[in-house]
Amino acid sequence: MSLNNLDRNSDPADWNAKWTGIFDHYQRDLRHAYYIRAVLEPNEKRVLEIAAGSFRDMAALRRMGIHCSGMDFSSESVARAKATFPQYAAQIHEMSAFEMEFKDEGYDVTYHNGFWILFDDEKIRALAQEQARITKGHMIATVHNAHNQRFVDYFDKMKQNDPLYDIRFFVIDEIASLMREVCDNVRVIPVGKYKRRHEDMLIKLGLTHPALIRSYLKFSDLHLLDRSERLLCIGTPR
Repeated sequence: MSLNNLDRNSDPADWNAKWTGIFDHYQRDLRHAYYIRAVLEPNEKRVLEIAAGSFRDMAALRRMGIHCSGMDFSSESVARAKATFPQYAAQIHEMSAFEMEFKDEGYDVTYHNGFWILFDDEKIRALAQEQARITKGHMIATVHNAHNQRFVDYFDKMKQNDPLYDIRFFVIDEIASLMREVCDNVRVIPVGKYKRRHEDMLIKLGLTHPALIRSYLKFSDLHLLDRSERLLCIGTPR
């Protein structure tokens, strides 16, 4: 994808139409919620999902006992989330990630999954600054992994008929460099199944205790880089 064309996938009217067709389908995969729970520190109590979309991870974390809120700029997404998860309606917000209505350091951890893949570096820098502003402990950005060529090729094939697949992939140096502009202690963890990933197999088997998942993520090494779907990047805002 040309970076000049990224914004056509980041228009609220377009996403309102998209969520009409894909909201229910996106509820199925909860792996990212387990990753987030596993990397939380004991003192990190208030969590925010940015660009929550389906709000599936926010809802899953709430069911796990974590005080997680969510926001998205799509009115359709927010309306569907409140209807699907009425018990969490007060924690579901409609707003832009470029200018959030939250106080400085209002959340211990903020995260998003597959959000920055829609933007060029300039807009990511603005988004990162705003995310860092509201984050007290750790901010997390999960993006699609450019080191997995088979995954890239699959998206290239699918995007011919579905613009939802026309997104940006990142190598480790790209995502780490962008995070380091606002964060210290940046770490990138390859996550997500390709045939078989240890933490995904644990989740599939129902072995989802956060300490167990955390042990696999903590010692994840780069020999799985070309077989992982995504890069989970964690940093401490300055």
